[in-house]
Amino acid sequence: MLADLYEIALEGDENSRHPVPRDQRRPREPREESRARTQDQPFVRSPSPGAPGRLTGVYVISVAARLVDMHPQTLRKYDKEGLVSPQRSGGSRRLYSDSDVERLRVIRRLADELRLNLNGVSLVLDLVRSLTDIVSLLESSPEVSDTKTARVAADELRQILSYVGAD
Repeated sequence: MLADLYEIALEGDENSRHPVPRDQRRPREPREESRARTQDQPFVRSPSPGAPGRLTGVYVISVAARLVDMHPQTLRKYDKEGLVSPQRSGGSRRLYSDSDVERLRVIRRLADELRLNLNGVSLVLDLVRSLTDIVSLLESSPEVSDTKTARVAADELRQILSYVGAD
């Protein structure tokens, strides 16, 4: 009897594998989850010629983690610590924008290359935000931006920001 079953399996008797013959089966319908995911389309191909095929828009945590070469749990910790604040989907999933990914790259550089702990990273990010505000103020104010001192100060601040990787 066992030998008979083995022969049926080797012959590929279709009825032994599936209770309904192939020509009588209904086609599968996509699940609700996959329909919702395709309608939202969180990924959009970039039309920019400099980066063909580069994904832009928002990324789920696994994709964002892969882009910055970090573990998703690290991204969750950075969110909990307030270093990065991704948007949330309707189902409370973290959605990382391009600016969030760039911020994660800056955080990684500060932590790995400059050996800063999370408090140090937080302080540097606050300083970067302040310096960026000062540079934009120096460039936007006509009475200040015309002076040579303001231009030199703005250039030096931009150099500091580029060193940190926040340019």
